[in-house]
Amino acid sequence: MQLNQKLVSTNKNPAEFLIIDVNHQRQQITIVDMLCNPPKRPRAQSFSWAQEKLASKELKLEDHEHSDFVTIEDRELNPKWIDKRNKAYAVIIDLVESPQKLDRYFYGDAEGILKRLIKNCGRSKKYVQAAINRYFRHGSVPNALLPHYDVCGKNYKGPEKPVYKKDGQTCLKSKPGPNTKYGNPFRHITLEDKRKILEFSKKLKDLKTVNLQDLYTDYCQEYCVVRIRPEGAQDNDIADEFYSCLPRTRLISPRAFKRYLKKCIGTLEFIRRRTGSILYDKDHAGKPGVASHGLRGPTSRYEIDSTTADVYIRYEYSNDERLSIGRPTIYFVIDVVSSMIVGLHVCFHGPDWHAESQALFNAFTDKVEFCRKFGVNITPSQWPCADVCKELTLDRGTENGHSSITSMLKGKIGIIAANFNAYHRGDCKGTVEKSFDTIQTKAIPQHEGKVYKAPRKEDAHPSRGAVYTYRQFMQRIIKEVLHRNNTMARADSHNYEMSRDGVGLTPLDIWNWGKQQAIFPPINKSEDILRFALLKQAKASVTDKGVKFRGVYYNSIEVTELKWLDIAKNDGVFSVDIRYTDVNSSHIWCKHPETKKVIQMEITERSCQYKDRLWAQVLAHQEKLKDILARLDEQRFNSRVLLNMDLAEMDNAVKEEVAKLKTPLATSPDNGVKIRKKQQGDVEKQMQYQSMLSAMEDATSFANLPDPNVLCEDDLRDPSYQRKNFAA
Repeated sequence: MQLNQKLVSTNKNPAEFLIIDVNHQRQQITIVDMLCNPPKRPRAQSFSWAQEKLASKELKLEDHEHSDFVTIEDRELNPKWIDKRNKAYAVIIDLVESPQKLDRYFYGDAEGILKRLIKNCGRSKKYVQAAINRYFRHGSVPNALLPHYDVCGKNYKGPEKPVYKKDGQTCLKSKPGPNTKYGNPFRHITLEDKRKILEFSKKLKDLKTVNLQDLYTDYCQEYCVVRIRPEGAQDNDIADEFYSCLPRTRLISPRAFKRYLKKCIGTLEFIRRRTGSILYDKDHAGKPGVASHGLRGPTSRYEIDSTTADVYIRYEYSNDERLSIGRPTIYFVIDVVSSMIVGLHVCFHGPDWHAESQALFNAFTDKVEFCRKFGVNITPSQWPCADVCKELTLDRGTENGHSSITSMLKGKIGIIAANFNAYHRGDCKGTVEKSFDTIQTKAIPQHEGKVYKAPRKEDAHPSRGAVYTYRQFMQRIIKEVLHRNNTMARADSHNYEMSRDGVGLTPLDIWNWGKQQAIFPPINKSEDILRFALLKQAKASVTDKGVKFRGVYYNSIEVTELKWLDIAKNDGVFSVDIRYTDVNSSHIWCKHPETKKVIQMEITERSCQYKDRLWAQVLAHQEKLKDILARLDEQRFNSRVLLNMDLAEMDNAVKEEVAKLKTPLATSPDNGVKIRKKQQGDVEKQMQYQSMLSAMEDATSFANLPDPNVLCEDDLRDPSYQRKNFAA
């Protein structure tokens, strides 16, 4: 047992005693009853009494903390409070600062000590005894005698139920509601009302589309409506019932209801129910950590995201009219540790993986040539970012498909992990999200082509006032990025080592320092390897007609030299890993099995109808072609049925004609077949000759005469000719 410990009851009988003194010589302790108000005089108990209570588990020991007023400084107190404290302390100072008197007061005869204090100060016995009791009850320090205005009003609970007068009116004398100039006043809130509001608050789940006034109406409908039955009707009588709302004098005010409802639910829980857990965690939850937690240095993790620029871009190929080509999509790749923007891409499509892959390609390659394309000349030291990261954080969007991310990881360019944020949690990429706000504000000036969240209705649409071309806009973005990387202060990104080495606060300073501290050199990859890794991955089949992917055939000189088509024709079809892009179907890529160089395959003439087209168009055309083939197959089947019926009818007529002819009995080959074949050929030649002569415009009358050297069909039918030539 120690000072400032409490002996607290463990059963239903409340008890709470504060230990204010421990005397080992007397084997006694002095305790104060904490449940008495006003405080009572301290009393002594033996060690055996306390040990017996603790052994029987009737009481248990707990630590106790006094009010913060015990340790508060005088400069923070009201001078009037200090004056009251000093006057009360001056009355009991002779007792509390004398160990001998305290020992007598706690464990001996205290009557003489109390009389002497009363005589010395000239105050009443009640005042002196109250000062002593308050002193020991509230901490045994001078500040224990401060007036406890801090708890004023906190212990008020209010009436249990509303009180009504004999005439049925609500008694508003004890604690009335707000005064009303017109109409009847509301009654005050009671403990019964608070219990009902607490019960009502537990039924509320979704507050997204509900306001507090509607909740007050729902509360009155549930708890402030009475059922009225005809006078004299028994419970077992069948009678019409109707309901009526209580008059205003028996209702609590909407203000009182809203105030206590918020108290029951809690401000934070009220916001969570109104916005939902996802938006609460995104916009209202505290974020004590930093994005760079656990990262070793620059290139440890990149974040990538896109946003639509708040500006319309001018169509630069029109000289007589100002036209717009829409709002571009800006992609940023940013290093988490240094906050350095390491990659940039601006396009008019997306969001899709093609645009993201272009932004990543820009982040992993040199920036000098990139800036030169847009007329901005820089040195490598101004934007020294051409390294592949180890981790990449992306949105969980449809553009970041499984095949795209898998192909990037399998490309083995240095990225070992791809982190996907939770849905609708852009705050998980706070570094890049904040960069968008900076660029949108600084790089896009105020002009008629800028998009405003709340535009003036009398102004023309921003698409009518586009000012900057794509090249001019890129120049502004690049210069703004360079300015940000070289001048922005990132004090929160500093650690102990940076401060020790005197590293600057800009992202460029942190990036350069981190690269110098790296144990291993940066990861640099060739453009071919980067493009191959950032393209989407798929499987293609090698056939004897070419490498088949999505029904389209490809080939290249390298594939021919590897004899893949020959192998497929003789040993069977096999598959290879390829890369492709959604924006063009003319090429696919794979790696040479031995040299590991990237092989580019071009579309063959067999599939030339799919050249230079989007894959979405190719797949749509193939679906349409399947429908055409299915309809053609149906038409072919119907035509085949009709043709078979026609041929069967012809066969029956031929059989009837042949049945009238004499069938030879010989089984040996017919020797006259060759002669008859020759004669039939001569007849066909004669007929073709006659057709040719009749078609000529300058044919002479001699052309119509029969050729004496050529047989005609009538000769073949002449019986004498047949007997002469076909006697055999």
